[in-house]
Amino acid sequence: MTTIAVIGAGIVGLSVSHALRARGHSVRLVDPEPPGEGTSFGNAGLVANYATAPMASLETLRQLPAMLARRDRSIAIDPGYTPALANFGWRFLRAARPASFARHKADLVRLIDQAIAGQHALLDELDELGGEALYRANGCLQVVRDGSCSASALEAKAATKRADGVACEALAPADVRGLEPEVSTEGLGGALYFPETRSLRDPLSLSRRLYRALEGDGFTHVAARVEALAPLATGGWRLQAGETRLDVERVVLCAGIANNGLLQALGIRLPVVSERGYHVMLETPLALSRPVGWLTHHFYATPMQEGVRLAGTTEFCPPGKAPNARRWSRLADWGATLFGRPVEVAHEWVGVRHSTPDGLPVIGQVPGHPGLIVAYGHGHLGLTLSAETGRLVAGLVAGEQLPNHARALSPQRFLGHR
Repeated sequence: MTTIAVIGAGIVGLSVSHALRARGHSVRLVDPEPPGEGTSFGNAGLVANYATAPMASLETLRQLPAMLARRDRSIAIDPGYTPALANFGWRFLRAARPASFARHKADLVRLIDQAIAGQHALLDELDELGGEALYRANGCLQVVRDGSCSASALEAKAATKRADGVACEALAPADVRGLEPEVSTEGLGGALYFPETRSLRDPLSLSRRLYRALEGDGFTHVAARVEALAPLATGGWRLQAGETRLDVERVVLCAGIANNGLLQALGIRLPVVSERGYHVMLETPLALSRPVGWLTHHFYATPMQEGVRLAGTTEFCPPGKAPNARRWSRLADWGATLFGRPVEVAHEWVGVRHSTPDGLPVIGQVPGHPGLIVAYGHGHLGLTLSAETGRLVAGLVAGEQLPNHARALSPQRFLGHR
């Protein structure tokens, strides 16, 4: 039995811990916050089988100036964060080149294919433990409005997704209303329908149930922040977390953007940046059966246990900066337009995603640091990729040969000859 410290108790850290415990390892989960109450709390709740195209592409570069120029822009870049984005930015441009995009997309398609099967299996396993159902399995919609996409262009998009192995249909406005009568007809041009997409009823419930499945012999939760991480001369690692000192054989960094500080103290810099997302929970009752996305504005309206959540947008900025209240207002305004009536907000939230320039997470051994594994940079796909991330990390610990698509995730790709 190997003793492994997993730093970070979000959905990725919990899934990694679950996979390691299934292999018989002893796990020390280290996080000052209760499980699942960080960024994993506030996502849109989709197991995104449709997310088969990295953001870094020529199409994104063509659209970006107009998106940033909009007064109601859903993508924003804080000028004060520009120096931190320098390494990310030039790598993003390189990743957007056609050959690079094609390679990264092929890796992402394979990764998503494996991840969806694993995530569905994990959800089903946790559902069997009892309690309310964790998810809905009736698909999701991505609507188009105001002539932003013709019927033929919409069908072409659906065909592209089908070529990626994703079930997808192009729907006319009447079909959209047949599935979701709450969606306003004004300006509605149709939608992409992904019938096999699952969505969570409450992301926090998933994290809590996963945590409960971990409790028992061989598992300890250390409720403290890791302040120092150092290799031991005899092998293994020493962690200082508050008053607690831990000596372990392996360390897996799953702490999101906080990983950067721990890695930089070891002389390692990866181009993983802070990309904040926002959500508002609506007090207004809406009879939605499935998530409805409006991707012009990069957000989803997802029915959850406590009501409808409007979640999304992208804000590249320092992780600790005060929230921009206008982004919450825009979410509410877009929701009112999408549903054709005013909506009232019950509460608001902001959280920090951790994103890479090529759209692939960073999962693998850190070169030159035996026993240190990173698992972050999931961007918008933390929930979707969490079970697969756990499987890959457990394989690394076991010394197994990883699949080809997983080799593309190694931190080595950002560290040159190291």
